[in-house]
Amino acid sequence: MTIDWITVTAQIINFLILVWLLKRFLYQPVINAMDRREQRISERLSQAQQREQEAEDEAQDYRQRREALEQQRQDTLQQAEDEAEQRRQQLLDEARREVDELRHQWRGELKQEQHNFLAELKRRGAHSVAAIADRALTDLADADLERQIISNFLQRLDKLDEATRNMLADDNKEVRLRSSFALDDDTRRRIGDAVENALGQRLELQYEQTEELVCGIELVTEGRKLGWSVAQYMDSLEASMKKVLDGAPGSS
Repeated sequence: MTIDWITVTAQIINFLILVWLLKRFLYQPVINAMDRREQRISERLSQAQQREQEAEDEAQDYRQRREALEQQRQDTLQQAEDEAEQRRQQLLDEARREVDELRHQWRGELKQEQHNFLAELKRRGAHSVAAIADRALTDLADADLERQIISNFLQRLDKLDEATRNMLADDNKEVRLRSSFALDDDTRRRIGDAVENALGQRLELQYEQTEELVCGIELVTEGRKLGWSVAQYMDSLEASMKKVLDGAPGSS
């Protein structure tokens, strides 16, 4: 069978659309939020400067009265000047602390939002690539591949170590044989004989066909699972891509 290039192309287009949507509806709002926060910080700085100017005006007023009253009000004016300076410094300190806290909070939120955006983009990218590969392999599946999968599975049964044989034999209350394709009577007989030879006892296998395996077959007991499928490699591929993307520049 040939690869369905229309489906593959559609998957790629969907991925590009996804990237555009994330930029349009996630990253752009983040930028807008940054602008609004910067505006609020500018307003706070302006208020702090205004408070500083008010404190300076207040101090100047006290100094002018001190000069007019001379020695008569020297003590009172000195006290007023000290209070004004203390008040000015207090206002400045409060304004600086408030601005520093806002700036620190803004930077932390921005960093977290950027991290979340990149993490989501990487996750969806890895998933989309794995899905495309999954679909392509499914389209390529044929009878020869199915026979090879069965042959590989029978060889693995024949080469089981003693410990694995014992564990599978102990978990024989409910044994299922899951495959991504239909099994004819002859194939079921061969598999049943192979299981009997491997475990030393005849089991009543419950056969189940599922697309979850993607070109695969597996023996499932209550406590263990033995088999092979493309789905396992797809999971490994997706995990490897995420690991590579997480190590790329800008991921931290």
